[in-house]
Amino acid sequence: MLKAVYRIAWKDVVGDLRRRATLSSMLFFSIAVLVVFQAAFEPDRQAATKLLPGLLWATVLFTSLMGLGRVFQAEEENGAFEGLMLASVPRGIIFLGKWLGNLLLTLLVQAMILPLTLILFNVDAWHLIPHIFGVLILGILGLTGLGVLLAAMTQAARSRETLLALLLLPLVAPLLIAGVQATAGVMVPDGQPGPWIRLLLIFDTVYLALAPWGFGWLVEE
Repeated sequence: MLKAVYRIAWKDVVGDLRRRATLSSMLFFSIAVLVVFQAAFEPDRQAATKLLPGLLWATVLFTSLMGLGRVFQAEEENGAFEGLMLASVPRGIIFLGKWLGNLLLTLLVQAMILPLTLILFNVDAWHLIPHIFGVLILGILGLTGLGVLLAAMTQAARSRETLLALLLLPLVAPLLIAGVQATAGVMVPDGQPGPWIRLLLIFDTVYLALAPWGFGWLVEE
């Protein structure tokens, strides 16, 4: 079963790296968002430190939406979605493979964007990069888990990107708030990120426990 998860994820990641479609779009969109924010606010270092958690998570949300809108694109273009659903593995395994592939692409983009964000906003937090990225990982786990489920729900819709955003944003708002607060807590000396990190873990557990079951029910319908 784990081998099937790995193969589906590997197919998505390698296929995207060859086409340079989703990853490049997410990366360039992230850079554009950061440049616009930097030009609009032009904060000093102290103000930028306060703005950085919100800016990071806004970038995570926007780029995740772009990636999630293309989770099933390869299968749709090749008419292979039904064939994937007929594979002799549980539907939850298919979900985990698609989720893992999207997760890896999203984390790769954020690993490149985080240092760029510190440079653009002139924030001296290089020693905190492992802690900040750890919080981002916790948030992206749940965000992509729920997002892939909703992407499966909307993949046959005509305006699927719009519908996906309308469904996803209200459901992940608590997770995003917890992510912003946890990141802010990590970046200040007397911060208290612990309760927010525990809340992120709760969201991750709930989303990733229910999403495979919900995916199987959706594709059956």
